[in-house]
Amino acid sequence: MRYQGCTFLTTMSANADGRQWAVASARFFISHPFVHSADDVHRTFAARSPVLRSVAVVNTQREKTTHTRPFTILATAVLAASATFGAGLAPAAATGLGSAGEAPGLGSPSDFTTPDKVADIEFPTTISHRGGANVYPEESMEGFTASAKDGFLPEMDIQFLEDGTPVLIHDDTADRTLNGVTGPIRDLSREEWDSATIKHPAGGEEAATVTLDELLDEMGGEVVMVPEIKPGATSAEVDQVLDVFDERGLKDSLIVQSFDFEAAKTIADRGYTSLYLMGSTMPTESFDEISDAGIEWVGPSKNLPTRDLRKLDKAGFHVAPYTLATAKDGHRLPGWIDGYFTDDAWTN
Repeated sequence: MRYQGCTFLTTMSANADGRQWAVASARFFISHPFVHSADDVHRTFAARSPVLRSVAVVNTQREKTTHTRPFTILATAVLAASATFGAGLAPAAATGLGSAGEAPGLGSPSDFTTPDKVADIEFPTTISHRGGANVYPEESMEGFTASAKDGFLPEMDIQFLEDGTPVLIHDDTADRTLNGVTGPIRDLSREEWDSATIKHPAGGEEAATVTLDELLDEMGGEVVMVPEIKPGATSAEVDQVLDVFDERGLKDSLIVQSFDFEAAKTIADRGYTSLYLMGSTMPTESFDEISDAGIEWVGPSKNLPTRDLRKLDKAGFHVAPYTLATAKDGHRLPGWIDGYFTDDAWTN
């Protein structure tokens, strides 16, 4: 929550055993210094909870898609105590700024809570960087499924083996995150890849390595995912990855990212939601050039000055900075941010 001591009128209704309650007043607590006015608050928040609803719709410039922005409401008065009321807020806690509920655990397609369509994402959305690299083995199935279970968008990186097989690992070498193999990923055989294990960030149980096909067999179309085609991929390899996505019919359920503008443009040209990654300075391309390429999302470094983040937002792009240590850090971001990358989506 991001606006200290601002009171709104809203309505709460909950159904349990045929009963209904109404709360006429709720108090909103937001601690972020970037939100300075009631207009900012109106622009920033809309209810995600089925129990409490007060909706503000944000129209931004440059044909930016109109979305209802979610927020969690803390009511100051409730006419009846109910377990149903508490349960009604739980999904909101597991979306956006991180789950404050049970410790993270493994999920399965039957209990994923992450949306399965990009169009259904609620803002601000939490992108679980490398599958929660500070909590689970980096880029492991355990991290990806746990993220999806708790409502976060699993994020992963695509590199290529010696035979051209797309695999999921951030670095272009194996040494930092893998045991059992060393050296460049492009020099590894499929047998070597399959025999390696992923180190645990806290020294716990290691995990199996994952190919792109293995991930898509498990989660493709089940949840929105955010794969990055890493720098160094050839144009043919970019097309190869997009062909794999095409074969599985995943256009509606992926946000595909790249630091390379031409690759980001190709991603958009092929009909995918494209996220153009950039550093701690503004891109060399103009806003018109980025927009004309069909790119809808931008991923600047968290170190990009706030005034520049705001320029990107006002230009009509969905802005998702990288990489926050935990979801708790997301509370300090400006309210108009549409999402963020974090290595620990569970600490809130």
